[in-house]
Amino acid sequence: MKKILVFMGVVAIAIGGHVYNKQSSVKMSSLMLENIEALADSETGGRVCFGKGLVDCPYNHDKVYTYYAPYSLYY
Repeated sequence: MKKILVFMGVVAIAIGGHVYNKQSSVKMSSLMLENIEALADSETGGRVCFGKGLVDCPYNHDKVYTYYAPYSLYY
């Protein structure tokens, strides 16, 4: 009985290790992220920079307090 339990434990660990190794994390390229962002972005833009401050606005490179970019993967 003890041998069967040990064997079942070894098989379970082997199957678990195999499943863990088969899982892959797919990394998206920057081009794919830009395409997804372009599809999610509205026609009017929706990107807004607020106030005057120390943060660089990524759209016009002015110094602003904060900016808003809906559905953005980068900002």
